[in-house]
Amino acid sequence: MLTPREEQTVHLVTEGLNNREVARELNLKENTVKKSLLRIYDKLGVSNRVELVLYALSHSQERLPEEERLEQPA
Repeated sequence: MLTPREEQTVHLVTEGLNNREVARELNLKENTVKKSLLRIYDKLGVSNRVELVLYALSHSQERLPEEERLEQPA
């Protein structure tokens, strides 16, 4: 559902980076990051950064291969 660049943005946000830091990491303008986050919120049905992080963390398990999920502690 998300583009690779949007996934990178989400990953950096979940790592705790603010918009300025995300922009620096991805070599973008801060305003571009803000607009990108708004599109990501819309695509995922979330309304803010906290909900985005919670969404990303809850869905990260779904993307792991089955054997990696089994190795992770409960």
